[in-house]
Amino acid sequence: MNQVLILTKNILAEQEIQQKLQALNYEVYCSSHALETFSQQRETLDFFSFFQYVILSETICESEVMELVPLLRNYSLRVIRKVEAKVTEMDHKYLEEELLNAIISNEDSVDELRECLYALKLQPNDQETKRYVQLSDKVSLIRPNALQKSVLSPEENYQFLEVLHHLSQTETKILYILIQAGNKIVTRETICHKIWNEDVNKSHLASLSSTVTRIKTKFETTSLPNKAIQTLWGKGYRINPELLDRIKKNETLHSLVSNG
Repeated sequence: MNQVLILTKNILAEQEIQQKLQALNYEVYCSSHALETFSQQRETLDFFSFFQYVILSETICESEVMELVPLLRNYSLRVIRKVEAKVTEMDHKYLEEELLNAIISNEDSVDELRECLYALKLQPNDQETKRYVQLSDKVSLIRPNALQKSVLSPEENYQFLEVLHHLSQTETKILYILIQAGNKIVTRETICHKIWNEDVNKSHLASLSSTVTRIKTKFETTSLPNKAIQTLWGKGYRINPELLDRIKKNETLHSLVSNG
């Protein structure tokens, strides 16, 4: 049996979705306490290892989702956002950046939920070229390649090799720092200190900003669908999950960054 965790601020608001999932033989745990604990402690909890799916309720506001999603990506979970009637701009952005695996509607039928959860377990198929798949006539969306990426074609491989070869030493160092951090955000101060190994000043921060911009521009020549580096204002930088995955899976690309 698969386990589903619903994080919510009101467990009574989840009765309908809980009943639908239980009808599909999913073991459902619905909790507002777990949401509060996770948000406050921000530490690794073995609790989350018991679940294959986590659903973020529509009762959770967008600012909290922005904090929760990067943390949840540290676990082997399919992260699903549940909405009442429409997909917000932020939810759509998170789906594109593969920080969310799917978005479901509160009105989705049992059949639609069944297909959504089943699709998240499958290997990508001939739908890989699509940005996402519409699961119902409402709002539900899913990234068909959210769990596993396709192998680079020779042409794509050459594009990424070209970009990495033309990165400066500082640009390569920044990319490597972000790759080591994985899906986590790295503050601008941390990156500056690792590059220049001295107290961070305004000159360092300005230089970092311009260097990150150059890296983004260089990767625009590749097939990467989004920016190579994500800027999270007031927090720092994070590498594009797709770029991270491609570099880690390709020995040549990874070697270029590591030895740069």
